[in-house]
Amino acid sequence: MHTTLRWPVAPQQVVRARCDAGYLEALCRRTGAVEHDVQVDGLRTVVRRVMPTDRLPDFARKLTGERITLVETTVWEPTADAAGARHGEIRLSIDGAPVSAASTTVIRPDGTGAVEVVSGQVTAKVPLIGGRIEKAVLPALEAALDAQVDAYRAWAVPDG
Repeated sequence: MHTTLRWPVAPQQVVRARCDAGYLEALCRRTGAVEHDVQVDGLRTVVRRVMPTDRLPDFARKLTGERITLVETTVWEPTADAAGARHGEIRLSIDGAPVSAASTTVIRPDGTGAVEVVSGQVTAKVPLIGGRIEKAVLPALEAALDAQVDAYRAWAVPDG
């Protein structure tokens, strides 16, 4: 998995938002969570969201049912590097399923905004169909990542 996001604000502001419970709750709503719980402890966040599985392929839905619970833990480095970039680690798991994702994220200054590059690996430890599950999960993960910038714009400027 490799995704690039373009933010309208500097890296420090992106990290500040991503460690703000209000923003994370707005993101949960924007991504279609039917239930969510957000915990923020400084630069560590844990977001648990219950998501419908209607966008997954039929074979995956048969394994998961109508809903899945995603648990995303993000930990940011305490300071920017010499170039002003912020680094973080993201871990995602699905409760009750042998599927997880591990990613690194780097948010670099870019003009008046920032560019974020998320790179990682999805792992499904399911005999015979693990690879199919990994490929089926990728579009949903990428869509959730893409939703972050839109959620930020709506959260930062609620009427805009």
